Amino acid sequence: MGKAPSAEKLAEIVRRTSAYFCIDCSKCTGSCPVGKVGSVYSPRGLVQHLMLDGRDPSETELWRCLTCGLCRERCPSDVDFPGFIQSLREIALDGGSRPQNTHGGVMQELMHLMAGRGIHQKRTGWLPDWVEVLEEDKEEDKSEDVYFVGCAPYYDIVFEGFHLDLKATHEGALHLLREYGVTPAVMANECCCGHDALWAGDRRLFEKLAKRNVELFRRAGAKRVFVSCPEGYYTFTHDYATYLGGLDIEFVNTLKFLADESPVLSGIDGEVRVTYHDSCRMGRFSRLYEEPRKIIGSVGGVSLCEMEFSREQAPCCGSNLWVACDSVSKKMQYELLDAARATGCEVLLTACDKCRIHLACAQMENGSVGNGIKTESILGFLHRKGVRKS
Repeated sequence: MGKAPSAEKLAEIVRRTSAYFCIDCSKCTGSCPVGKVGSVYSPRGLVQHLMLDGRDPSETELWRCLTCGLCRERCPSDVDFPGFIQSLREIALDGGSRPQNTHGGVMQELMHLMAGRGIHQKRTGWLPDWVEVLEEDKEEDKSEDVYFVGCAPYYDIVFEGFHLDLKATHEGALHLLREYGVTPAVMANECCCGHDALWAGDRRLFEKLAKRNVELFRRAGAKRVFVSCPEGYYTFTHDYATYLGGLDIEFVNTLKFLADESPVLSGIDGEVRVTYHDSCRMGRFSRLYEEPRKIIGSVGGVSLCEMEFSREQAPCCGSNLWVACDSVSKKMQYELLDAARATGCEVLLTACDKCRIHLACAQMENGSVGNGIKTESILGFLHRKGVRKS
């Protein structure tokens, strides 16, 4: 693992994550999707070995966890195992341990580039012409409502061969927000929210990204920031407050905002059966289960077919943080796609663009890109179907 936590630091982590309350029931181990598909992995065992036996976790144990939160969901003692593993990763990273980055580490390089100063990004050319773009060096560029795009423009380039059009998620969000009287501006030089850096243990990089975004929000005069990315929304509402203190900015999940408006949306031509995948950060972390379903249910011609496991019990898409994606991850993705097909649906909807990338990767690997179930984001799906306020 590299640098081991000191006794004092370990005691603080254990206290903060309630690890002392573990009753050895093994529900976490039985629930863990990594262990379920055949890899030997035990959240309870990892905590026990470190606390009682003094054995540091192995590199595999440290980086294999998906931080999906299913163990925490089912734990009768409310042990925060994802928080426990995140803290250990921070210590391990300081001590020289490094995960196996996926895609040649391009995502990590992009995060470091965005965290720097003097970088002028070209990431807004796809925006509708009625969206105001706020330039960092123009003092007069202000807007109380800001829309945070996130990393989708970069994902579309890196995963060009997947033909996902992830920017459509955010086009759809902007069009629907406009239908409900909100026309947020977009910051030309926004950067990654820092979610992946934080959960991979790189707190320094996370804080650079977070401070940079907050600086840009305040320079823009933002009072409300609309976010469609589940990871971005959780990071802004939870982690920014934890690490940067209280902010005078309201972060608004786009789907929740639309659902709270009691949407009456136009129908689509024909009939389509869809299923919905609750991503980890949208569901178990942010507890937004009914809002996406309310929006899907408000669209005429669209019928929702639930998978066997959904909401709190939804499976993880099999990968996270752009690290440690392997055959274990692929098995999880195949199982999720099989569960979606079992509903008889034509389209798998989700709120998370990253889930779509991972599922498309699995489909490409098993040769089912052209004839497999289609995955779309809810907002992208509504945009493609031309759904608007009735």
